[in-house]
Amino acid sequence: MAKFTMMEVEAILNRLAGEKAEGFQREVLYPQLARAMRTQLPDSQAVRDALADPYYAFRAMLGYYAFAKRGNDRVEYSGFALQALDKVLRGDKANFSAFLASGNAPEQLWNAFVQVCQENQRKINEQLNRGLIEGLAGYAARLYAEDTIGNIWMDIQQAIVQSGRVEPIHQRITDIKGIGPKVGALVLRDMVALYDLESRIEPGDYHYLQPVDTWIRRIGPLLSDEIDEKTADWVIAGKLAKLCRRNRVSGVRFNQGVQYLAIVELRDLERLKGYLLSLAQSTLRAGGTGGGSSRMSASAGGRPAPRSFSWRR
Repeated sequence: MAKFTMMEVEAILNRLAGEKAEGFQREVLYPQLARAMRTQLPDSQAVRDALADPYYAFRAMLGYYAFAKRGNDRVEYSGFALQALDKVLRGDKANFSAFLASGNAPEQLWNAFVQVCQENQRKINEQLNRGLIEGLAGYAARLYAEDTIGNIWMDIQQAIVQSGRVEPIHQRITDIKGIGPKVGALVLRDMVALYDLESRIEPGDYHYLQPVDTWIRRIGPLLSDEIDEKTADWVIAGKLAKLCRRNRVSGVRFNQGVQYLAIVELRDLERLKGYLLSLAQSTLRAGGTGGGSSRMSASAGGRPAPRSFSWRR
């Protein structure tokens, strides 16, 4: 059973999709992508400009997303993978096209990764890592053979723009060994948020934009009486996407807002329920949202509002 009233749920959704999503993008996503790409990314336009370059796009996929669900090993192995890329390119991004055109890019990158792991006296974890590293390199190499560009990120983005669908693209991403449904949804969530594509996507595909982790599983029953601790991940994703849609709130930004609580603001699941209650109450006292709007009232403490949002019909 949901633990909040309908008005409280609406207020919570708007705050998460508003200032909390903004915080996630500004304090987590852009800095992490900047570290992976090894470039300055002060704002969303800089991120989009960098990702239009196939080399930086590959670094983002390899250094930020590929190992996203590896727990404590994530930072270390993503770092090793980026070092391996530097090895095969001999430290020069101008060699990226030649790398993709070589005919053995996956093998090159995997062998360099093995070498980096050995140099650092760390396990190679071939069963987990080989398919992932070779799969990403193979994806980029196949694209390069078709268009002499080889930009994984923009290939995915353009497919969404052209079709208005994400299910086929989610399948394409998760066909890479080592990338599961959560990471596939994570890539698509951030991409859709970055380019404001949500309103162009078929609503039936929205659940592919909701990566479900422990925090999403915990918040689901608090917001909807259609979710409990036994509900399957894909059902949770669909129910929360529908809840956001009913309340005229961006589902991808809601999900990012929850991740902001997990990484930055709370980092303690046991505090979640009380925190959400205080968030709702403070919003309603300040004259928060009403009437199904996705935009926070300017009177709500001067906090930034979610972008206006409407769905494809």
